[in-house]
Order: sequence, then C-alpha cells, then structure tokens
Amino acid sequence: MQGLRRVDAPRDPARGFLGTSGIVGQNIPQGTGAAYAAQLRGRGEVVLTFFGDGASKQGAFHESLNIAAVWKLPVIFIMENNSFSATVRTERGGRHAAAGDPLAQKAQAYSIPGVTVDGSDVLAVHEAVAAAVARARAGDGPTLIESLVYRLSAHGNSIAPPGVPLHYPEHEAISKYGAVEEYEAAKRGDPIPRLRAHLVETGALTAEGASAIIAAAQEEMQKAVDFGLQSPHREPHEALAYVYA
Repeated sequence: MQGLRRVDAPRDPARGFLGTSGIVGQNIPQGTGAAYAAQLRGRGEVVLTFFGDGASKQGAFHESLNIAAVWKLPVIFIMENNSFSATVRTERGGRHAAAGDPLAQKAQAYSIPGVTVDGSDVLAVHEAVAAAVARARAGDGPTLIESLVYRLSAHGNSIAPPGVPLHYPEHEAISKYGAVEEYEAAKRGDPIPRLRAHLVETGALTAEGASAIIAAAQEEMQKAVDFGLQSPHREPHEALAYVYA
C-alpha cells in the first residue's frame, strides 16, 4: 500500500487510510480532493476511493469523475457493485443495470477508462487495480473500476449491546425477492475461501497457515468489538470537540 491512499476506511493516516464519512458516497469527492493534494505533492501517490453501485447515481459521483478527468488526478474510483442498493436490486434503481449494461460504462461520459472485474477473484482485482495505478502514476488520470461482488449480509446487520442476542436479519435476496438459490450460489463464490483454496493449491500457503490467519483476524476483530462495547459513553459536552478549528 506504499504510495497509495485509501478513502472509505477507519482513519489511520500513517498506513494511508484517510477515513470515511457517514454520508453515503461522500468519500468520492473526499478522495478526489486527496488526489488533488497528491498531485500537488508530486510523490507518485495514488488514491483509491471505494463506494457502492447506489452511490454512483449521486451528483457527487459525476462531479468528482468530471473534475478528476479534467485535471487528470491520480485517483481510482472503485465501485463495489454488490447487486443491491440498500434493499433494492441494482437493476431496479438504475437504467444501466436494467438494460444489462456494465456500470463501468459510466466512465465514458468523462472520457476515462471504465473496467468491470470479478470482485470475488482477488488476482483479477489486483491486475485491474495495478493497471489503473500505473496509469495514474504516469499522469494519465483516473480510472473507474466496477467490482462485481455479491453482498452476503443483510443491509441491516448490527452489533447488539451486552446481554442482547445478536440479530442477523434475513438477506433481502431471500426476504424480499425469494431468490434463495441465487443467494446460496453467491455464498459459494465468497472471495475469501476462494483465495484460500488458490493459495493452498499453489503451495503459497499451508492449510494450517491459512487457518492461523483467520483465527488471528477473528481475534483482532473481537478485541475491537469488546473495546467498543466496554468503553464508556462520551460526555455531552464533548459532542462538538474537533468539529470546529
């Protein structure tokens, strides 16, 4: 990730993670601004900004792609097309999807490359992003990448407070559209076990090593959840801290 800046993640500037926003799609113009700063610094940095297919129907998406294309900013717009915009199927909320066209073709309006890739294939994603990074570093501007990856969890999942059982609502594909077979097929295409199988088959990783990585990740996530649940609520007077300079 050296020289790359990602927007839409927990804030950790030292690692290149610039943070996110509670407003859907807001990170698109934020990422574009970060790319402008990177261009001014001239250090070969490239910004990756992630958003869903639903956010690509917002004005901020189009405004950001336009200015990024005009100024040839080093930014890669990664649209995670997970088949649903909240609880509505993608093809019911946009004409491109309804016509069976790839959403990556939205890039044509701004004369920049638009690429559609199998988001569950880690190697294919790496290849597409690497090409976009090379283009950005060469001064040729942004790329829009549409990553086709099915959302496996329901839109409304949440962490329950202590003492309350976790509630996992049924996925919209099943509860709203009755597409049980579609959802089960999507689970079989989960990118994590798919990559694990590839690494083990090619000898890049042992089965034991893969299991150890998963266990370590689960432990790290559980510690973060426990820390959040056990932390005291902030005092009311702290609500405006760091809001104003």
